[in-house]
Amino acid sequence: MNTLLNQYQALKVEQPTIKAVDAALKLATSEAQLVAAQVGISAIKLDINHIESILKGLKKLEHVMAMTRNELVVNEIKGCYEKLYTSERNNQKMAIAINPGGIDLRLFLYKWASVFAVKLNNMVSIQCFDKHGRAVHKIFSTEQTNLTAYDALINKYSDSEQSTTLTVEPKVIDELKFKPLEAINVTGFLKAWENLQDVHHFPALLTEFEIGRTQALELAQPRWAQEISPISLPFIFETLKAQQNEVMIFVNNDAAVQIYSGTLINLKQAGPWYNVLDDDFNLHIKSDDFARAFVVIKPTDNGETLVHSIEFFDEQGNTVMTLFGRRVEGKKQSTDWVELCEQLKQKNLAA
Repeated sequence: MNTLLNQYQALKVEQPTIKAVDAALKLATSEAQLVAAQVGISAIKLDINHIESILKGLKKLEHVMAMTRNELVVNEIKGCYEKLYTSERNNQKMAIAINPGGIDLRLFLYKWASVFAVKLNNMVSIQCFDKHGRAVHKIFSTEQTNLTAYDALINKYSDSEQSTTLTVEPKVIDELKFKPLEAINVTGFLKAWENLQDVHHFPALLTEFEIGRTQALELAQPRWAQEISPISLPFIFETLKAQQNEVMIFVNNDAAVQIYSGTLINLKQAGPWYNVLDDDFNLHIKSDDFARAFVVIKPTDNGETLVHSIEFFDEQGNTVMTLFGRRVEGKKQSTDWVELCEQLKQKNLAA
């Protein structure tokens, strides 16, 4: 008898609209294990060893909705999986979909552990999970999805083993620790920041000096970073909407990054969630749960071009969302975006 499935079905009778991630929490299991319990009924396990081929096959599905989330932010973009490339370095598989304005992704496939095809009412999906059973990326059908192509993809890459149980590793939440100041080469770190040639080199800089991101931003104040109120998001989005200024919104978890590029139109607060509800883009944010936020400035190889971003963090110091003013590579960000960042900095200093 599938006890977990019975518990889930009973819970859905009590709470018909409960989301899978919330149901898993309530049932003291992982979301991946909850999906596995439905194998043979509404779920099919796919072969994770063919994840690259599965992702490349998504293009034939045509119009779908891609979703990447963490505990505080959910990013949903409708479009097509185009220009998706896979690579491998040091036995670590990666994938990238370069499609600004559409489904734009950076996927760390070596952290993916299981994948399922799931049917819920009239919607079908492909759902990907890490070794802890946490959802890292999901693809949902829309009214325009090519369902024949979906069925062919699922049939081709179904796993030979269709078990209703799944083993996951417990997730250990590391306590946020700051390195003693005397153990950091602060002068060298700030000089290296000043000499950055590419914003994409910033993670390597943190690794080189063995500093966590939030501690690095603290050390870089006031020249390269400035802490701002973590509840600034509604003001930021309302300003962007009024200006119709294009923004890039990065939402990430440990194994995926999903990027929206464009303007914001329909903003709405609903309970604890602050939302963007546009035709092809939805964003759902528990903005009151953001622990910290910073305006961050990074130089590029063009000495006159500085890149401004706004970064939001949870209580463990994890980046949950990052905003950039949309720009063409090598060009400056818009004056409106830079002025908004500077305004946020000044508001914090005046507080």
